[in-house]
Amino acid sequence: MPYRLIIGFGLFACAHLVACSSDSKNRAEAGAGGQSGADGSGPLTGAAGNATAGAAGGPGGGAGGSPTMSLGGGGFELPRVYPLLRAATPATLIVGPTALELEQPSQFGQARQGLAAGINLATAVQQRFYSGGPTDLLRIVRDLDERVQGLVLDPSAHACLTAAPAIVTYALPAGQTFQVKLQCLQTFGAAGAMGSGWLGFGFADVASIDAGVAPPNAARDAGGADAADAAVPIAGRDFYLAQGQQGGNGGAYHIDAEGNVQAWIAVAERDLPSNSQVIMQLETLRAERSLELTLAGSGVGFCSAHLKTNPELLFVSGKTNAPPPPGTQPMVGTQYCDEARGGCFQASDLTTDLGAGSSVCTSIAIGSFALGVELDTDSAPDAGVANVTPGNIYTYFSETPTGIAAF
Repeated sequence: MPYRLIIGFGLFACAHLVACSSDSKNRAEAGAGGQSGADGSGPLTGAAGNATAGAAGGPGGGAGGSPTMSLGGGGFELPRVYPLLRAATPATLIVGPTALELEQPSQFGQARQGLAAGINLATAVQQRFYSGGPTDLLRIVRDLDERVQGLVLDPSAHACLTAAPAIVTYALPAGQTFQVKLQCLQTFGAAGAMGSGWLGFGFADVASIDAGVAPPNAARDAGGADAADAAVPIAGRDFYLAQGQQGGNGGAYHIDAEGNVQAWIAVAERDLPSNSQVIMQLETLRAERSLELTLAGSGVGFCSAHLKTNPELLFVSGKTNAPPPPGTQPMVGTQYCDEARGGCFQASDLTTDLGAGSSVCTSIAIGSFALGVELDTDSAPDAGVANVTPGNIYTYFSETPTGIAAF
């Protein structure tokens, strides 16, 4: 086996997400019961108890929250990110419910560096990004949706809701940039303190809209999960979300008027560099029900990966972590990368790799990739130039945007 040594951090030893992810400390109490009267006409009603709708409120509360959120009497809704990603994800890829807690501390209190012998790429993706934990992609976006649900969107109380959006541009790996257009900004925690952070959102008119009708709900049904979950885009309006923390997690999201998602997500801990650190870029196409994701980091089972899914298929190309060469004493702050490889998998049998060249995956294989830059932490001499440094991932969304009206 060829061995590649790169500098990174490959340990994660948390047993409970609330304890180990500072992102969960200051969530906007989305897990509380209903917050409005029985007619649900005021602030948003119950919390998102499942993927489809919020749970019913407690005494005096309203009914469970709907899949999208109404802006008081304003007549438009905030789309959700989670249903759009879930609709493009094979149900068999998800290990149990995407939950906020792990069952047993011992299940996760171990080094997440070398993969088990013979593990295939589908299993590696499943274990690292769809099995709970801080890098669970669906958990991340569900948490974001629930946080936004905790906001009371009343234009009469929040002038920012009718303000012109301000453009915020993020500098990202390999010279890439990503823009969001924000109207409102909410901050939490003491400025500069670890765990302090912010959430911004906004709508903007679409400069040029493709004529036609958005696909019906059935076209984005995940087939057994979230069948009634709308995540309806706003005709002629793009929606933007961004969040960040001082020295920690963050991300920026764009849901266009046709219900497609483009996003960058960082999972990082500045003061806990041995935790999982990863930067992810993703894109979903609602009409195709596809999700494309490229990532790089440490402590996530991969040095780099590029994958694409639809409800029936998974294609993966990447470099998994590898054990150190025989006789080598593992060093703290390092990870080893295997050679790049690819695989094609049917959702009905993720244990069988049909091969990167299989015609079964032609529709989602490398030739279909729209994200043109491969993210990579591998700095071995024969690997090219690494464009992601795990220890810097926390910086991408750590600064509070300026020039945005307070919510």
